[in-house]
Amino acid sequence: MKKYVLLIIFSSTFFIFANSQEIPVKSELKRLEQALEKRPEFETAKRHRIDSLTLAFDLSCNDYNLCGKLYEEYRSYNYDTALIFVQKMYGLAFTPQQQINTAICHAFVLLSGGLFKEAHDILAPMEDKYTVLPKQYYITYARLLYDMADYAGGEMRLLYDKRGHQLMQHLISELSPADSALYWYPLATIDLRNGNYRSSITRFQEALKDSKTTEHDRAIFTSSMAYLYRQTGNSAQALHYYIEAAIHDIQSSTYETVAMRTIAELLYEQGEIEAADRYIRLAMEDARRYNARHRQVVISQLLPIIEQRNADRISRRTTTAYIFLGITLLLLIGGVIALIMLVKRTKAIHAARQTIDEMNQSLLVANKLKEELLSSLMAGHSQFLNAVERYQADVKSNAVNRNWNALMVVPKEADGHLQRQKLNRQLDEVLLRIFPTFIEDFNKLLRPDEMIVLGQDELMNTQLRIFALIRLGVSHNEVIAEILDYSINTIYSYKTRTLNRSDLTPEQFYEALMKISSFS
Repeated sequence: MKKYVLLIIFSSTFFIFANSQEIPVKSELKRLEQALEKRPEFETAKRHRIDSLTLAFDLSCNDYNLCGKLYEEYRSYNYDTALIFVQKMYGLAFTPQQQINTAICHAFVLLSGGLFKEAHDILAPMEDKYTVLPKQYYITYARLLYDMADYAGGEMRLLYDKRGHQLMQHLISELSPADSALYWYPLATIDLRNGNYRSSITRFQEALKDSKTTEHDRAIFTSSMAYLYRQTGNSAQALHYYIEAAIHDIQSSTYETVAMRTIAELLYEQGEIEAADRYIRLAMEDARRYNARHRQVVISQLLPIIEQRNADRISRRTTTAYIFLGITLLLLIGGVIALIMLVKRTKAIHAARQTIDEMNQSLLVANKLKEELLSSLMAGHSQFLNAVERYQADVKSNAVNRNWNALMVVPKEADGHLQRQKLNRQLDEVLLRIFPTFIEDFNKLLRPDEMIVLGQDELMNTQLRIFALIRLGVSHNEVIAEILDYSINTIYSYKTRTLNRSDLTPEQFYEALMKISSFS
């Protein structure tokens, strides 16, 4: 015993030490909650920037660059408004460069909203139409192809991935490490898509070192690293970086995100149902606010699962609260009853005596029945033993006297089959004394056309005996088989066939069976 205790202590100590290096999840969640508390402040700052740009745009007589800045504010903030400013940019785009930039912005908003085909219809022809395209074109088009690959799966995934890699490779050929995040991001993305997770993590870490990256860029990089850690089985680091990404999204007032949803998934997998329910709801609010259709579809598949688990948890808590409330109410009622009993003492004493008399009468009936049942069983057992003893004596006598023909004769009182019938008869009588209405109540559990009809001299049949024993508290098939002299498979077969004759589920059937009343 001491060895087991020492082993448990050692294992627990090792587990605590091994996990001491892991990121404190509760502390990270606290940081996320603090960021969520400050979300109104970030939102206010965002609105101030938008209002300032809107005023400047109105005063500038629709300047294209100011319109583009307003689009940048809205592109991951609100899908519908971002589209409005894209349309305005089309009307203000007079140079080829402005027209190219506007088309890229339009495609980005469409793919962010889940309209992949529409975005592809804009981006695909541009390679043939223009000889020189900006770096943002390759990043946007590659992201669209990767999203389409994830959506399509199968062979189409490979084709989309291949085309996305070609675009990223073209971008890399025009860059160098000096370009920092813009250089490392496509390299890391290609590694991610090809399953080179360790290399991809290293390259995203290099991208994060770029001090010029925006909050939104850092959200993308940390979210990608979280995905990579999740793929390698490091759920602690995955949760850490998804929380980092969510905080960056909050600080940049970005609503087209995946971090919050994935945080909910990881917390759900860890059994943190309440927290998972909170964050999946926040993710759905963000997706609806931005109007990201594909995000809403993904979240809607997970949301009811988490909601149901959380509802079950709340239901259990509510049940517990009701139980305690019920106990409190019972104690209160007991106190009131006690007070009434004190006021009406004479009446209470009379009622108590009457109750005692009824209980004594019930006990007398129970004792009498117990004595009769014990007497009947012992008498039957004694008769069988006496018959066996006489049979043994006769066998010895006939063997000594070489009376071989007499040895072949088995008296009825020692006949095992006959005695089994008598024993079953006695068992039936005992069970029906204990459960007088058992047959009628048991038939109510079966379909009308499947009710048990007994023969003229039958008290019970095998099916009724099996379930009467279960009602008596004998639940193990082995014990029932021993009592009734059947194999375990036979008992199981009888039970299965009987359950199939009822419209109730097995759980409902057994619950109703145990409610069949006894003689009392």
